[in-house]
Amino acid sequence: MFLHEVVSSQLIYRSTLTVLTAIVVLTLASQFGKHLYIELTTHFRFQYVVATIICTMVLAAFQSWKFVPIAIMCALINAMYVVPYYSFKAKRSGNSSPIPLRLLQANVLKNNTNYKALLERVSGNQPDLVVLQEVTDDWNELTQLLQADYPFVESVPLPEGAGMAILSRYKFTDVQVLHFDSSAHVAILVRFNVKEKSISVLAMHPTTPISPTKFKNRNLQFREASKLLNSFEGSKVLVGDLNTTMWSPYFMDLIRNSGLRDARMGYGLCTTWPMPLPSFLRLPIDHCLVSDDLRVTRLQIGPNIGSDHRPLIVDLSL
Repeated sequence: MFLHEVVSSQLIYRSTLTVLTAIVVLTLASQFGKHLYIELTTHFRFQYVVATIICTMVLAAFQSWKFVPIAIMCALINAMYVVPYYSFKAKRSGNSSPIPLRLLQANVLKNNTNYKALLERVSGNQPDLVVLQEVTDDWNELTQLLQADYPFVESVPLPEGAGMAILSRYKFTDVQVLHFDSSAHVAILVRFNVKEKSISVLAMHPTTPISPTKFKNRNLQFREASKLLNSFEGSKVLVGDLNTTMWSPYFMDLIRNSGLRDARMGYGLCTTWPMPLPSFLRLPIDHCLVSDDLRVTRLQIGPNIGSDHRPLIVDLSL
């Protein structure tokens, strides 16, 4: 029994050092996230924080004081990226009589057939604008069922997850189906007025950056989106499955170049992908970015709709 306990203790200690070493290497690599594949190391900030806190406690229990500062430093570096999303100061105050606008964004998953779940989510949340990604011909038929409540629709059904649809209670004053790159993935821009206030909404679903070409196309979409949004006056929203977390340097470039801000700030990470993993293991890759004249009054993720993404529900006020 004594030998078993010694071996087990040694195994725990060595395993902890192995995990800590791996996280230190990944954290260092994440500082070079502009490079293909290395960018992947930027997406797991929250998991790095949790793992290094556990490593700190285990190493302290073993009184391995020379490694404890390394674990603490690694936890702090990654926490700097996470903590702002839980800061109440990030929430914007507004006037006492705002003009509300609720938006529901969902990557429905091209081969998902649980249409009823999405209908229930839309009916239960009553958004003013519904943005759907990976819309196929079958999912396009669903949009027809929603047109009693959302009479203004722009739908582009496409195979292989490239399709998209926007459904609105407000009449569009402008609609553009855009091709920002060489992929089949479209973007849709709609403009409409809410009580004489002009709003531009750009919905995007760039390619997953798993190859040099797809990596290039996703980043090109970000650059072209920034240019387009900067050409418009009034309130602006960019929404969609952007296939990146907010810790990617390319997402940070998108924020800076577009002049928008992350609607998540102050509302937590609100992780959306992949289902069915628990929230602390999922990644926040579905996003909503807004201009400074829009106040985010609430941001939450919706229940499971049969997709590998959870819906994102954002309440705005003008």
